[in-house]
Amino acid sequence: MQATDKPKHSPAAAYEVVDEAAIIINTQTGSYYSLNDTGTMFWQLIDGERTIAECARLIAVEYEVEAGVVESDIIELASEFKAEGLIEV
Repeated sequence: MQATDKPKHSPAAAYEVVDEAAIIINTQTGSYYSLNDTGTMFWQLIDGERTIAECARLIAVEYEVEAGVVESDIIELASEFKAEGLIEV
């Protein structure tokens, strides 16, 4: 994954946000995932229009941290999402 990628949710990914934490289920594999608040914000920003870098900037502003640090973490998380079939690029 790269900062310029524009991920979108996979049709196989169903999710619900409960108490500011996203629960994601891959409906094809039955695997489920729980995200912390930062991961949940990223998941909610994924729309196929925003780049990973744009998502990272928005998260950095929200949590008052450096965008560069957030971007590398978000690229890693997006790579995991893609490997698990939760997003498409």
